[in-house]
Amino acid sequence: MRILKAGLLLIICAYTGFGADFGVVLSAAPEYNSDGDTPFTLTGALSPWVSALFSPTLSLYVSAAAQLEYTDDGINPVVVELDRTELNWRPVPSTFFQLGRQQFMDGVGLVAAGLFDGLQGSLSLGRARLSLGAFYTGFLYKDRAKIFITNHDSELYNRELDYGDLKTYFASRRVFIPITAEFPDFTPRSSLGLNLAAQFDVNDEDENFLHSQYLEFYYRTDPVEFLHLSFAAVTEFVEDTDLRMGFSALAGADWELPTALQDLLALQLRWSSGRMNDTIGPYLPVNRIAVGEIFSPGLTGLMYLKAAYTARLHKTLSAEAGTGYFVRTDVETLGDKDLDPDSDSRFLGGELFGSLAWAPQSALRLTAGGGVFFPEWGGAFVSGAGLRWKASMGVMVSF
Repeated sequence: MRILKAGLLLIICAYTGFGADFGVVLSAAPEYNSDGDTPFTLTGALSPWVSALFSPTLSLYVSAAAQLEYTDDGINPVVVELDRTELNWRPVPSTFFQLGRQQFMDGVGLVAAGLFDGLQGSLSLGRARLSLGAFYTGFLYKDRAKIFITNHDSELYNRELDYGDLKTYFASRRVFIPITAEFPDFTPRSSLGLNLAAQFDVNDEDENFLHSQYLEFYYRTDPVEFLHLSFAAVTEFVEDTDLRMGFSALAGADWELPTALQDLLALQLRWSSGRMNDTIGPYLPVNRIAVGEIFSPGLTGLMYLKAAYTARLHKTLSAEAGTGYFVRTDVETLGDKDLDPDSDSRFLGGELFGSLAWAPQSALRLTAGGGVFFPEWGGAFVSGAGLRWKASMGVMVSF
């Protein structure tokens, strides 16, 4: 395999005059989730990729994925999708353009995160970096995009995949435009970012349209060498039949412990508004931003507190253990089959989780993880609601 790969690369480089590389990633991941409709899932994926360097300023990366999933109900249809595919151009050191299907995340992951199709450019001006993007979601696979802003979005997502009807494959159609101003060296020990973003609904369901705009502020600081603090806040303006507002916030602290191990203690709080009145309603990110490791609802209408300890036990082995607690910020936004309709408690319960990752070689990675969610630690679920637990493994091999 290595000899064939090297021979093909020599031919490509000789006849095209540019450098190229390619490979394949194979992965398999069995999982048991007691809260799922089909508790056992075995997912296998094949992901080929190609990269090419046309010049010092121009490069291309193309990848695809074919995924096969087996559940207790049988084998699901094979999902084939174009994965991260980018044409990158840096005409001068201060300017960068990226075209194609690319990873995007706002400053702290409160507005949008994941793959998006479109164009993004950035410009460095002294101590500031400005960026502008224009993205479209309607060509993405719906399970990758995870857009649930309206009931129409959820109906599209829940339709069974049928390649005879491509509407069952594609995500809800949204146009997303982020504008960001970053100051990486705001002070010698801090950075600052401001993000203005807009999302436009371009689906055919005119009566269910929903547009939204976001104003985000985030700040990071290192008051001492081994302590990293981050803060963020987002104000959202939602336009459907009326205009209303939503809010979200984040606070986090990472402490590099003074031990013999390479280890880290991380604390984080994420919060988003629920329905408060006719003016302030549930915060709605562009796509679903999950919180939690075992119980993993969307961020909307929740507060989640998490503490996690991560350590590199060996140069090839790392481990994580943590706990989290969930509080709902209203009593109507979150939906769950075991919620008590007569309870006005905001406390949902807590979870314990852990994971291991072993990479004995750069081309091989093995993972294992799991945990338990305890609904009895809160008062919002029905009496006697059972524990929810998850266990998973994964293997990834690169060629």
